[in-house]
Amino acid sequence: MKKFLCIIISLFLILLSACSAGPIGTDHTIQLKLVYAGAELDLCAPLLREYIDEDDTAKQCDFLLEHNGENYDWQNIMLAWYGNESIEYTVYIADNPSFEDAFTAETDECEYYYGMFMPGKTYYWKVSGSFAADYSAMDSFTVKELPVALYSIDHTANVRDMGGWETTDGQTVNYGLLYRGGQLNGYQTTPVSDEGKSRLRDILGIKSEIDLRTPGVDDGGQTSNYFNPEGKYIKAPFYAYTCIIPEYYKGEYPIRAYDERVPAAFKSILEFLSDESNYPVYIHCNAGADRTGTLAFILNGLLGVPYEQLTKDFEITSFSVMGNRWRGSVESNFTDGIMSDKSGEVYVAWGKTYELMMQYYSRGGTLADAIENYLITVCGVSSECIADFKEIMLG
Repeated sequence: MKKFLCIIISLFLILLSACSAGPIGTDHTIQLKLVYAGAELDLCAPLLREYIDEDDTAKQCDFLLEHNGENYDWQNIMLAWYGNESIEYTVYIADNPSFEDAFTAETDECEYYYGMFMPGKTYYWKVSGSFAADYSAMDSFTVKELPVALYSIDHTANVRDMGGWETTDGQTVNYGLLYRGGQLNGYQTTPVSDEGKSRLRDILGIKSEIDLRTPGVDDGGQTSNYFNPEGKYIKAPFYAYTCIIPEYYKGEYPIRAYDERVPAAFKSILEFLSDESNYPVYIHCNAGADRTGTLAFILNGLLGVPYEQLTKDFEITSFSVMGNRWRGSVESNFTDGIMSDKSGEVYVAWGKTYELMMQYYSRGGTLADAIENYLITVCGVSSECIADFKEIMLG
C-alpha cells in the first residue's frame, strides 16, 4: 500500500512540476510559453491543406487513395503557458484587444486547444490563474484566409464554413454566412450536446437551420431549430446528385430517378437565403455529404466557384468519419461520373451531376450560367432572388 501511495504521489509531483516549470515572479504573473506575436497561422490540418492546394488530378487521386480513412475535419491551435502554482487557469480568447465578449475556458493544465476561428480575422488571448492580478501578457495571431474552415462540434462531423472559395471572376465567397455539416438532433446516434449547441449559436453566431432530410423517414422527427430556440428552421427534402435533373432517369434503381420534390425544395431554400436577416445559416442532411454536398454544388456553383474547387469542397468529406465521397470511380486516375451505384450502397454521382447540368442547362455558358438557368426554368426561382443571394454572399 505504501509503495502504491508513493507512486501516486510521485506522479502528482511530476504533473505539478510540468505545469509549474518556468519563471514565477513574486506577483505570480503568468508567463506565456507559446508567443505568436501577431503571426499568420494556417489552422487547416497540414495533410488536408496539401490536398486542397494540389491542382494535378492524378496527384489528387493518389492522395485520396493513400489517405483513405484518415480524419482531418478539425482545426486547432495550441495555447500554452508556464504554470504559476495556480489550482486552475482561465483562458480568454477574443477578436478584440479589449476582450469584449471574450470566450473563456477553465483548465487545470498549462495548455489549451481551440479551433473556433474565422479565416482572415485577428484574435487575442491571455491567461489568468488563481492568484490576484496574475494575468499573463496579451498575445495575438491572425488566421490565414484560405479555404477551408472546419469546426469541431461534438457528436456530429464534417462541419465547415462554405465561404473562402474563389469565383471565376476573382471574387471570394464570404465567410461566416453559410455553414454545412452533419445532423444535430441525434437521429440514430447521440445528439449534439449543450456545449455543441453553444458553439454553433454563441461562438459562430448561427441563427437559422435548413434541414434537407425527409420528414418521418430519416429526420428523427425534428420540426424546429435544434441549437437556437429563437432561430428559424425550414425543411427542404430532396434526393441528391442526378435526382435533381429532370432529364435523367436511372431505371435500375428507382431512388436514382428524378425527385419531383426538388423544385419546391430549391425554391424555398433560395428564397430563404435571399433574406439577409436569416443569416448565418447551418445547412445539413444526416452525413452532411450527399444532399448537403449537392446543395453546396448548386449554391457555390451559382456564385461562380469553378467545378474544380467545388469538387475539392465535396471531397473534403472523405477526410471525415462520414466516409469517402469522390467525384467518380478511381483506378489509376479519376473518371468523373459515378463513384457508387450498387443496390444497397450510398449513391454517389458527383461528376455525372455536373455533366448533366452542363449538358442540359449551360447553353454554351459557364457552370454558373447553367445553374442559374436551371433554378429559373426548373425550380421557379426568380432572377431577383438569385441576385439578392449573390449580393449577400459576394458583396
